[in-house]
Formats: sequence, C-alpha cells, structure tokens
Amino acid sequence: MKVTMASYVEDLVKCGFLEMKLPRKQRKLTHKASLTLIIWKRKWFVLRRKSPRGQPRLEYYLTEKACSEGRHRTSISLEDLTSVSHAHSRTHNHSFLLVGMEIKLFLSADTEKESLEWIQLIKELVLPEPKLYPSVQAGDIYGLYEVNVIPTEDSDRLELTGNYLMTVRKEYLCLHSAKTGERVLEWELDHLPRFRLQRLSHLQDLDKVLTFQAGRGCKTGEGHFQFLTQRGREILDCVKLQTQKLANMRQPLPHERHRRPSIDSVPCTRSSENETVDSLTSNSFS
Repeated sequence: MKVTMASYVEDLVKCGFLEMKLPRKQRKLTHKASLTLIIWKRKWFVLRRKSPRGQPRLEYYLTEKACSEGRHRTSISLEDLTSVSHAHSRTHNHSFLLVGMEIKLFLSADTEKESLEWIQLIKELVLPEPKLYPSVQAGDIYGLYEVNVIPTEDSDRLELTGNYLMTVRKEYLCLHSAKTGERVLEWELDHLPRFRLQRLSHLQDLDKVLTFQAGRGCKTGEGHFQFLTQRGREILDCVKLQTQKLANMRQPLPHERHRRPSIDSVPCTRSSENETVDSLTSNSFS
C-alpha cells in the first residue's frame, strides 16, 4: 500500500540511510569475492515522534522506495530507551549505540555530523535533559520558555539577537537574558492583536516559528517579531489563557451590571449624552 505524503511527514523527525549491525542469527556468508561474513547492513531509517499514530519509534526499510510504498517495515519502540551514545567500532568510525530494556542496537552514519544529529534528535525525543535556567525575577510567572530570535526589521531596531528566555506573566509577555535572567523588554498582552504559530518546515516540525504583532500601546511601539522555539504551542496556549483572564477581569459582575445606583451615590454633575464603554482588545490566535 502506497503511503500518502501527509501520513509520511505527520510525525517525521529525521530520515536517511544508516548501517545496522545485524544480530548474530541474521548474519550471512557472501561469495562475491571471497567468503565474507556480512555483519553490517545498509537500510533506510525513519525517526518518528509521539503522535496519534504511535509512540516514539525508529522504523527501518530495505530501501527508500520501500518506505514510500509502505513495504517491508520494521518498527522499534523507543519508549523504554535508557541511553544513546557513541560506540566504538573497528570498521565503522561514526557508529552509535541505542540501549533499552529490550533493545541493543548498533547503528552507523556516513559522517560524524550525521551521527551527532541522530543522537541529538533521539535524545530530545525520549531522553530530554533537565534544563538549568538563570534566576529570573520571581512574581506572576505562568510560563518560562527558551526562544531564539528570527531577525525582522523591528527586532533589529531593538537590537534583539540570539537566545532569550521568554516568560508569560499576568499582563505581559517578557524577554529575559539567557545568561543572567535579567528582563530585557516586555509587551503588554492587551496590545498583541496577532499571535500565531507557524511550521518551520513540512519535514521537521519540532521547531516552530512563534510570530506576533505588537500594537501601538506597547512600550516597544508597533512591530513584527518572530522567535524559533520547540514549545510554541505551550506559549500560544499560555498567552491565550492569560489574555482571556484579563478580559474576564475587566467585565463587570452580573449583579453590578444591573445594579441601579441610589440617588445619594450619584454625583451632582451633568452627565454626558455620549458615554462609551471601553472595548476589550481583540486578539487573533491560531
């Protein structure tokens, strides 16, 4: 059965050729030039993250074509993985080892760069390391995230570059120095009319582009800002929740909305015929 492109890339993290060290029972003798024992076999590997289609896993196929056609697939669950590390091999210089409760898999990439990338991505999926952040001023923090500035005209104007920590607070979205935790600048949540998430690419969606538009009411002035982050959905949901809370706080309670003021509480001033009620900022989330 041929695999559709949508289903193929839905939970894809990385794919490519790797050589796999065969278990002893699968090793065979070849008679091409001389009697040789085949220990390593080149196969097409696909690393997939957790999704409605399954847990984090490593799939391999006989060829890339077999993968696109959905044939000859072998799937290795990474749920119980305990370590991923470089491995020593006399014949393969870029090998690495996956160890779990039920697996012990030797793999080898074509280059050291490829080997490092496979190791890093597998670790990020199933063996994330605890993050140590600098001290960020305490207070009403509802979320703390790592972000990386994607240059725009407005980020250049404010001299924003590199890595930062982003916090979502009661009324603000703040940027902090990644080294010291010191607050660099802030945007009022009420003045972010557009706030959305974009996919970085169709093949790898671990990294997302967080995009928002700052309105006139922000201390930074109007502007368009973009950040690369692996936790874009969490930031979006947190900002959305806090914005909704702010809107609810500013709405009068039902008993106050219909309460009729007593004559003693009404100031002796002339009322205006054109009174208006402050409207809430309309934020667009996607």
